[in-house]
Amino acid sequence: MRITHVSDTYLPLLGGIEAQVSRLAAQQVAAGHDVEVITTTPATPGAHGVSTAVEDGVTVHRIAARIPGGWPVHPRSSAHVTGRLREAIARGDRPDVVHLHMGVLAPTAQAALRPVTRLGLPAVLTVHSVWGSAWRLFAAADAVTRWSRWPVRWSAVSELTAAPLRRLLRPADDVADVAILPNGLDLDSWRVPRTEREARPEGAAVHVVSAARFAPRKRMLPLLKAVADAASRLPGGALFVTLAGEGPDRAAALRFVGQHGLHDVVSLPGRLTATELKRLYARADVFVAPAVAEAFGVAALEAQASGLTVVTRSGSGVAERVVDGDTGLVVPDDDTLASALVRLATEPGLLDGLLDRAATPPSGVAWPEVLAATERTYKEAAALTRG
Repeated sequence: MRITHVSDTYLPLLGGIEAQVSRLAAQQVAAGHDVEVITTTPATPGAHGVSTAVEDGVTVHRIAARIPGGWPVHPRSSAHVTGRLREAIARGDRPDVVHLHMGVLAPTAQAALRPVTRLGLPAVLTVHSVWGSAWRLFAAADAVTRWSRWPVRWSAVSELTAAPLRRLLRPADDVADVAILPNGLDLDSWRVPRTEREARPEGAAVHVVSAARFAPRKRMLPLLKAVADAASRLPGGALFVTLAGEGPDRAAALRFVGQHGLHDVVSLPGRLTATELKRLYARADVFVAPAVAEAFGVAALEAQASGLTVVTRSGSGVAERVVDGDTGLVVPDDDTLASALVRLATEPGLLDGLLDRAATPPSGVAWPEVLAATERTYKEAAALTRG
């Protein structure tokens, strides 16, 4: 199968969309498909122009412009995408599907969608981000362009991200259904041997961890406040918390730890590699996902694959993979989050039961399952085009 991915953002940028598109493309190449990616992300900061290179078996076409702030935007990117597709059709390399990826703002994917359908190519569009109030802008655009009526197979990475898209599509149409294409993970690579509490360098405390960018949307500072609340209600040595990651809020987090005397309770090691995260999860019990506007939560999935129980906010993409009281705890607000940490540190039976049941990772997210679901969606897109 010839697959063309269109994504404004791609490696070397680091984020949910970039990681998912690059891993999906690599998995498809390993499965024997002919895969290319068209992106406006430069290979190195400041690079510009049109280039093509093979990266991890994937042919990556980059259309980079010099934009203030280094944003991955090109004023004529959709024309470049259309041109590449026309060239492929002319030489007999017609793509079997064009898979477009978007968050809230993805000018290349959004502008290229209509030309792709006009070329008669099967099109799949996947929403990777929480739209929030931005769905009204898409509704206004639909009133003018009627984009919801185009022959596109709509998809999203979670029910949370699918909800606004379903609201805008016409429910009477077959095309109105939104497929769920979750992020994939090599589950076996994240299975780690568990280190019992007595043998951990953190001591016998219940070890709570989180890994995220220290940015307002990820809500690491509110998590720290919940940790301080929980620690004030617990005896010394009952709770230890490691929050991994970098970002603009990390300096404030370090100040908070110092101001509240949490040096014996909280560790802020910075950004950790995948190997370092696995070592951390091997000696941890609980992963906390504090963000509400979390479209999917790859970091939480990695922790789940490592056998940790998860505490998350209700209404998030992570909450869709957690059975409250069975494989983790789903809480409505930050006060309840603090109380949940207290319970986990003081009710051994609760934590042990959650850990036993969390030993089985969620279904539907292993790469073979994700690839199968993606290929089904590609076939549905081809059927729409033929129709």
